[in-house]
Amino acid sequence: MTKNWRWFISKTLREAVELHKQVIKLLAAQRDLLKPSRVDELEKALDALQAKLVGPVDKAAVLDEMDAMMITADRVLFPYPDPKARDWVEMFLVVAVLVLAFRTFFFQPFKIPTGSMQPTLYGITIENLMDRTGTGKMEQGMLAANEPTFEPQDLGRTVTFADGKHATITQFKDSQHVKLSSSSAVDEQNFTVTFKLPGVDGKTTDKLRGYSYHSMQADGNWQLVEIKSPKTIFPLISKQILVFKDLNTGDNFQKSEWFPPLDSHQNPVLYERTDLDDLNRRPNYGQPRVGAEFSKGEYIYKLRVKTGDHLFVNRITFNFRRPKRGDICVFSTKGVPKIGGEEIFYIKRLVALSGETISIGQDRHIRIDHRRIDANDSGFEFLYDFPITFLTNGIQIISVPTFETADSVYSGHVNDNHPAAKKRGTLAPNFIDSKDTQTIKPDQYMMFGDNTTNSSDSRYWGQLPMRNVIGKSSFVYWPPLSPRFGWSHR
Repeated sequence: MTKNWRWFISKTLREAVELHKQVIKLLAAQRDLLKPSRVDELEKALDALQAKLVGPVDKAAVLDEMDAMMITADRVLFPYPDPKARDWVEMFLVVAVLVLAFRTFFFQPFKIPTGSMQPTLYGITIENLMDRTGTGKMEQGMLAANEPTFEPQDLGRTVTFADGKHATITQFKDSQHVKLSSSSAVDEQNFTVTFKLPGVDGKTTDKLRGYSYHSMQADGNWQLVEIKSPKTIFPLISKQILVFKDLNTGDNFQKSEWFPPLDSHQNPVLYERTDLDDLNRRPNYGQPRVGAEFSKGEYIYKLRVKTGDHLFVNRITFNFRRPKRGDICVFSTKGVPKIGGEEIFYIKRLVALSGETISIGQDRHIRIDHRRIDANDSGFEFLYDFPITFLTNGIQIISVPTFETADSVYSGHVNDNHPAAKKRGTLAPNFIDSKDTQTIKPDQYMMFGDNTTNSSDSRYWGQLPMRNVIGKSSFVYWPPLSPRFGWSHR
């Protein structure tokens, strides 16, 4: 390369230097195909141009030498077929190599599959938006239902009473109590909780928040005959067919759901449910049952799917330091016996290191070497900062954190003896109660999910080999309007 400081101020000099480099590159590629005399001829032209690139720049002389170089190169070198196509292929390969290198050694995209890290990071969640009925009364703006009726996701939905009054849910207390926008008293009567689907603008905004809507309404008196499995029509394009019978004419016809919803395990949400699904407590999102009949205008299904958070996994940091307690880590399940099957990738919080002893107290706090971990410990500021209620010697104790939140279901960690765990069956066989301890073996870690009652983690499948850790959770890049967008989660 020509060393001339005038390169920075002379466009002609920069173009000449680039031409010189390209001809050298082509000559190197074809040297074994050219006659020695042709090689000498081209090298002389290269030397002549090189001489014009040293010292003060004579623009006219440089341009003349560039023209002479082009004439010689055109005569000596073999032309490449489809040069534009070759350039595009070369550029594509370079970009592909750079992307793969960036992904392998620096930041790897990762999609949160399940809700085991909520509310720190969200996986795929599905809401049933079909109307829900109940019975209850309202006093001083608080609606009390006779039976469990409400869910945390009901905020913003409309409650319509049998007498025609209606109000909006502004606060979720528990499954039987919600705060309404109206303070009028309502005697005990039936009510309906409804969700109105947003318009085009609302759906676009919600898409940027990570929400997508799936619904279908009957245009007549229909009966559902069959729900077919989703099929890929084209890469990234899929559809699912539902077969109906028109009860007025007796004819069968099909309706398509494009881009059908999938659950966190990439299984179809719309499927033919059986009594066995109910017995096995397979999630019911209001999917229609085969044989069900629908009147004109009635919703067949109405769902809202929240996509899992998409983030970059930082693969650099752990090359310079080992993971520390509180880090949110992505790791491989290879070599973990209780998980088995094909290799998959999990994301959990590292809670215990090699050589440490860990237990889980009845207060939902872990103990490391008998020291209670709380919100003052790095990496646990938010995890242990939710309000919780627990019993000590029969006395109800309420822990009030610095920042109050309604998501107390996510607070801390539970052992298998905790009431919240008992509702889920065997959740933590490695931690039967608060007296049960585990000592971490050399080169092993323990990983817990933040959504303690909905996480399969080291409480169940045990310790994780240190070598399985891939990297640290980093920048959340999708959804862009999510409160977790950016570097804020920890």
